[in-house]
Amino acid sequence: MADAVLVLLLLAALGATALLAVRALRHWYGERAGRVYELPVDHRGTLLRAGASGVAALFAATVAVPLVHDAAAGPVRTRAVAAREPDVMPSPPARTPEPAPPPPELRVLGHPAGGTLQELRDGTRVWLPRHYTTPSASGVAYPVVIVRTSSAGSSAASGLYSAFAGQANRGRANSFLLVAPPRCAADSAAVLTEVAARYRTLTARTAHGVIGIGSQAPCAVREALSHPDRYAAAVGISGDYPAMTRPTGRYPSLLLASTTAQAGQRASAVRLRTSLRPTGDQVRLLDGVPRAKDLPAQVAAYLTEKLDGPARTPTASLTPTPGSPFAPTVTATPTGTSTATPTGTAHTKPPRAPHSASAPTSRAPAAHTPAPARKPATAPVSTSAPVSTSAPVSTSAPVTAPRPAPAPTSAARRTPPTPPRTPSPRAHTSTMPSHPHVTP
Repeated sequence: MADAVLVLLLLAALGATALLAVRALRHWYGERAGRVYELPVDHRGTLLRAGASGVAALFAATVAVPLVHDAAAGPVRTRAVAAREPDVMPSPPARTPEPAPPPPELRVLGHPAGGTLQELRDGTRVWLPRHYTTPSASGVAYPVVIVRTSSAGSSAASGLYSAFAGQANRGRANSFLLVAPPRCAADSAAVLTEVAARYRTLTARTAHGVIGIGSQAPCAVREALSHPDRYAAAVGISGDYPAMTRPTGRYPSLLLASTTAQAGQRASAVRLRTSLRPTGDQVRLLDGVPRAKDLPAQVAAYLTEKLDGPARTPTASLTPTPGSPFAPTVTATPTGTSTATPTGTAHTKPPRAPHSASAPTSRAPAAHTPAPARKPATAPVSTSAPVSTSAPVSTSAPVTAPRPAPAPTSAARRTPPTPPRTPSPRAHTSTMPSHPHVTP
């Protein structure tokens, strides 16, 4: 309020100063103009007006001093109050940050070696072979190989994908699902369960293997020796193996591979093989390969020998192509119908029927299963002696041999031979001819 009064007084003083100054100036001009007419000059009015204007200016300056001082001190006080505000007013509550969205359960990283490389939420990478996503393989389940490497995206893993794909394309190895967990400590049982839930895989022990490359080779070998019920084969590539305790029971087949230049790794593999005391080829050494990049191809061939190959699952969605290795096999039942089995070719057997013949036999036949009945066929015979037909032969009583028939004539010898008869389902010793003879 005081500042407003001072402002009004300042404005009034400034207005009076300006007005009095203008009037003093006008009075001075009027007195000067009277000299021309020789009028008396009186400067007292000019001096009074000028003095009053000076007093008004001094008053305005006096009022302006406190206003200017308050204006200069105002920001300082404002800043001081602003500085004290955080101490007096409570700070607003911290805002809880929104949780980051979870990573996708599955994402595609690329298509190395013609396959498909995918990554699960926990960092596990799964390489699918080239034909996995084709319609013809929609009902095929594949064996699984766990890959232990220093990094799932390392060049060693990429070389493994290329080698396995090349061997499969050349027909020298089966197709496998290669699963690379992010670290050696990852539980392989949980990994195999997760992979089996998401992909078409064989769940039997004979379809599971593990590979270790470089520094992770001991991890793969130790895992195979610790879980013989989980893996059927294990491979260590260019590894340096510490002393390991020999399992009490039978352990999976092992392949310890190294190049000719890796003398230290080969010596370590020999020591491990000696400590395990294998029987037969339970532990193999592969040390004649000159280049390290050629080892994965040999590993693919070894796993093809030791593990089960791809097979159609019982819930296959597509009907197998006839003649394919996965087509069902048809076997015969006692009634002559056919049933399907997993592998093999189709075979059907005709139903049994009574067997009849008209020609005599030279000896008593043994009991046998009768062949299917045939229609009587007319064949050229000799006209020199008639031959009579006889009733069907019983299988329970011996047959009496009658008088032998006369030898055929030259016309009969020129008769084309009768085609061989398809053998009956069960062998018998009957010597009866395949077609009955009739009189001309």
